Amino acid sequence: RCGVSRWTFIHSSKQMSFTTLPASAAELREPEPHELEAKDFPALKNSTIIDAAKLQPVSHVPVWVMRQAGRYLPEYLAIGEGYEFFDKCRNTALASAITLQPLVRFPLDAAIIFSDILVVLQALGMECVMVKGKGPVFPHPIATCEDVDALNPDVDVHKELNYVFRALTVTRHRLQGHVPLIGFAGAPWTLFAYAIEGSGSKTFSKAKAWLYKHPALSHRLLGMIADTTIRYLVAQVKAGAQLLQVFDSWAGSLSPRLFRDFAAPYLIRIASGVKAALGSDAVPMVCFAKGAHWAMHLLESSDYDVFSLDWTMDPEDARETMKGRVAFQGNMDPCAMYGDDDSIRQEVCRVMSEYGTVGHIANLGHGMSPDMEPRSVATFVDAVHNFSTSTSEYVIGTRGSVLALWQAHYVRDNLIKHDPTKRYRIKVVNTVGDKDTTTALDKFSTTGVFTDALEKALVNKEVDCVVHSLKDVPSTINPSTSLAAISERHDVRDCVVLHRRHTHKDIVSLKDLPESFVIGTSSARRRAFLQKQHPNLVFKDVRGNVKTRLRKLDEDENGYDALVLACAGLDRLNMSARISFRISTTEMPHAIGQAALGVQVRVDDEGGDFASLLKEAIHNNTVGVVCTSERAFLRTLGGGCSLPIAISSDLDTESMNLALEGYISTKDGSTCISQKVEGNVTTEKDAEALGQKLSKLLLSHGGQEVLDGLREDRH
Repeated sequence: RCGVSRWTFIHSSKQMSFTTLPASAAELREPEPHELEAKDFPALKNSTIIDAAKLQPVSHVPVWVMRQAGRYLPEYLAIGEGYEFFDKCRNTALASAITLQPLVRFPLDAAIIFSDILVVLQALGMECVMVKGKGPVFPHPIATCEDVDALNPDVDVHKELNYVFRALTVTRHRLQGHVPLIGFAGAPWTLFAYAIEGSGSKTFSKAKAWLYKHPALSHRLLGMIADTTIRYLVAQVKAGAQLLQVFDSWAGSLSPRLFRDFAAPYLIRIASGVKAALGSDAVPMVCFAKGAHWAMHLLESSDYDVFSLDWTMDPEDARETMKGRVAFQGNMDPCAMYGDDDSIRQEVCRVMSEYGTVGHIANLGHGMSPDMEPRSVATFVDAVHNFSTSTSEYVIGTRGSVLALWQAHYVRDNLIKHDPTKRYRIKVVNTVGDKDTTTALDKFSTTGVFTDALEKALVNKEVDCVVHSLKDVPSTINPSTSLAAISERHDVRDCVVLHRRHTHKDIVSLKDLPESFVIGTSSARRRAFLQKQHPNLVFKDVRGNVKTRLRKLDEDENGYDALVLACAGLDRLNMSARISFRISTTEMPHAIGQAALGVQVRVDDEGGDFASLLKEAIHNNTVGVVCTSERAFLRTLGGGCSLPIAISSDLDTESMNLALEGYISTKDGSTCISQKVEGNVTTEKDAEALGQKLSKLLLSHGGQEVLDGLREDRH
């Protein structure tokens, strides 16, 4: 859709077939002689993950799960009973069977060899034991230069780590080409941290202290680990690994400077060293620098093909940094796996909507935990496959302000709840009002200050719908578009936000505002109604998004004593604490459509699946009736949000009797005309008619003269 090729699959979902391995594949049995030979491997049947890593078109987004073979599986606990952890790794038949267990349960797109990142430190000469309840422990951590000297930098990895290579070769044969086999290693900084700390750590203070106290010795140890890892990974590929991942689990513990000096160079060295050694036999390589979102640019020119993102990383930021050069893996929060099936499906939809279908490998942002349920992996994998083979992808247009993005995410989240099999992408469109943040709203030549550009993007099919604050939507919209949904309504009132120098004073309502108080607002409606009741107040334009206006209030040099803002915007942004007091609608009636959202679509799509989905997921029938009446009132007047026009509405939801009071005021509030109507509104036609009736009544009772005067002022 929308002409964006990276969101297009090369096959339809009807062609997809996701299969598991037979149970016999994961049986514990000794290798056959031919299974120990790293040659004549069965042809690969599913290369999706390799194609994705190479940025090639794929039939579906491939998926695997870090720690997919592990303690959350009852069969893992059963098959490994009585074995110490590292004994499992060293037992070829056992390591192979454990690797294949999740492929029997789930239709995953890759297997990852059962092993551990710490085997490289063991090969270098360090003792490591797995302590129940604590994890890996090094009884004799590195503490001196002599400890580094005692390590074996020239270790023969083929001898010391042969058990890993045997497991890879046997597993590659037993996969029968079902999916590719991933090999892996730990990154130098992460292994360095384990070697110095002696175990995992919350602060890594010992390891980081070494970087400051012994920088040259630290580089020596890091280089030793890196060079050993290069030889280790090259041997993994020759043994049968078809893709490699480097885990830098503790990358996020380093400052940007320390990562640049002590982590990034060795990550880069590993990728370039492995690729150089393998030449034309090189396989795709994945870098997972957990927690180091700020370090992406340091690795931009490295030889890694894929960057794995943890759940704290923003895929959009990563794409901007890497400029389309690499694929991405991840990045659903692992804790989402504790949710029920519906919540997992919804989270898959949210995460995968951030990516395209080319260059994405679905995964968690880290590994499975022992207390998670196998059911969650089944749901996750199924949701990824169902989602990624869906042909429907919808683009939601929005402004780029924090509040506008909240509104777009509100719409997207509700769409996901109703149908998590579709792809929903948010696209930011800059409007006239966003580009010009100084001109008062009533000075613009258009009533669509915040909507014209969005509407244009919709008509031009750059987006499939646009989300607005309904009060910003002109009463007459492009005839090729329509409002498909109007959301629930939040607090319709306006509020006063006082400058901090006044918050200690007893100002709890409009009548408490001192004379000559400087009020910041660019709303003609708010100014007129305030000036009518409090003629001694001073008004000063203030433009910008909510946070910009609050910043302008807080800066003393701008001279504001208070702002008048919409309650709904502050409530939605969880900034209600900034509200000094809320203004009743009897003192200040609200704008047309205030506190509701409007979702606009093309008329051609009005009867389509997406418009229907928007109706189901977003539209609130009672709010829709009220706002339809309000907008008919405004449209018949021929006004817009830049004029001092207001309304109060009260719907009895049992009888569907709607009471409306409409207002039109001069700019200074000296003349304000109001009229009331009420009637039964069971249909949209009823609502339109009631709004029109109110407008005509208002115009015939002095409103026309006020409106003519306002139009003269504008020209």
